[in-house]
Amino acid sequence: MKQKLFSKYKLFYIFFIIYFIAGILLSLNVGITHDEPHSNWVWELNKKKISNFFLDTKYDVSELDTYHGFYGIGPYLLSAPLELIFSNFFSHNNISADGSILLIKHPTVFIFYFISAIFFKKIIFMISRDKNFSYLSTIFYLCYPYIFGHSFFNIKDIPFMSIWTICTFYIIKIMNNYFYNDKFKIKDIIIFALITSYLMSIRINGILIFYQYLIFLLLYLKVFKKNFISFTKKNVKEIFLFIIIFFGSTYILYPNFWNDPTKFVNAIMFFGQISQTVCTVTLGECMKTQNLPPSYIFIWLLFKLPILILIGLILFPFVEKKLFQNRNNVLILGSLIITVSTIILLFALFRVNLYDEVRQILFLVPLIFIISLVLLYNFKKKLSFYLIGLFSLFFIFQNIKVFPYNYLWLNNLNILVNVKNNFELDYWGLSTKKIANFLNNKATNTEVCIISNRNDGIKYFISNQKRCFKPFNELHKKNIRPFYVALTERALKKGLPNNCKVVNEEKIKINFSKEQIVLARVYKCV
Repeated sequence: MKQKLFSKYKLFYIFFIIYFIAGILLSLNVGITHDEPHSNWVWELNKKKISNFFLDTKYDVSELDTYHGFYGIGPYLLSAPLELIFSNFFSHNNISADGSILLIKHPTVFIFYFISAIFFKKIIFMISRDKNFSYLSTIFYLCYPYIFGHSFFNIKDIPFMSIWTICTFYIIKIMNNYFYNDKFKIKDIIIFALITSYLMSIRINGILIFYQYLIFLLLYLKVFKKNFISFTKKNVKEIFLFIIIFFGSTYILYPNFWNDPTKFVNAIMFFGQISQTVCTVTLGECMKTQNLPPSYIFIWLLFKLPILILIGLILFPFVEKKLFQNRNNVLILGSLIITVSTIILLFALFRVNLYDEVRQILFLVPLIFIISLVLLYNFKKKLSFYLIGLFSLFFIFQNIKVFPYNYLWLNNLNILVNVKNNFELDYWGLSTKKIANFLNNKATNTEVCIISNRNDGIKYFISNQKRCFKPFNELHKKNIRPFYVALTERALKKGLPNNCKVVNEEKIKINFSKEQIVLARVYKCV
């Protein structure tokens, strides 16, 4: 029986093995983004804080008294041992020592994403009870260019999204065990508490997961006709165990709060209305973080979610009656629908400070995928298999075509608009590696200075680390010519001095559009 089962699913297993290896290698071959040096710096501060606490050292960690101290250490504890492993297989020849430290963290981000797919598959199977569908849906999820691209470098949002997905699996598992079998498994409660605290250690706003837990609990109580107070009294020991483990492990994962636990409240308040002044180009308008219109989230979801997922969501009225005749669908799918829709609506109505398209609500995307794919499956089972397979192949093609800029992917609605004038481009700065490669190969005179808004990101990959770099604010000062100007991220439209000529451009095409999207430019000023 086991041999037959392996034979039936061996193609899936082969895909996952190849995908896992390829993802790690690809993550080591992208640029270094602007968030990574800061995150590593905060990690180093936290390590010094731990050293001061246990070893009585006297490191200066005063910066942790600002918002820098509102980050936990959970992701770095997992990353550290993996970095040691991957460093043995990673070539450091074409990158500086500082850049190597940052780049070697990328595989851990990808591994978070890969692990999330395991639990994504489990949730799909819990709802559909169809192994083939759950495996195929997982391939679709793993091949989605937008998240796949983020998994190469996004050291905060991808782990947060992944752990949220795991938390979702465990709340379903625990609720099912209790309401169907009238028991809690202590092992599950311990894991559940630890995973929840780990989520909080990535981003303090992980506290929002308790809203999802509450929705699941209330819906299960309603369907099984149980009383909330009676449920609480009956399971007071289990609830107390969860609370003790959750608060204890969360406290441990925030070294900066060891001397003052009240900082938790300050951190939650700070990230609830984060002071971010950047604006995000959305349908041609640069929407400011501090004053977002309610349409912001919906516009980005419309253009970022795959067309197939949008179709699945549209099918809801046509399958609702059939879908909710099944109690399992009511409990799991119903809870997910309420969670996702209300969080999005609350964020939109209260104009929560968001930026860089949907990265702050990336944790909802796997849940949206689950909802939509299950709706599609319930509408036409056979058709869902064909469409998911077809879109997965299309995703694979797109991933190859746009690498390393997969995270910029838009769905096929991009053919209706001019992307370069309507949406953010390479706002993470992945193009810096390509720019550095050009400067290494073509701009070989090391006495010629380079001026860029992302000097550090470029310098990590420059072969001559003594090369002249000048900050961007010196662009319009009197500089010795010739010199190079590299424009990346949101600086592509910055004014240039006279007699500057384009010598290199980073370009991609998305989907079937003929539009060439310019992500970065290098000028030579003579």
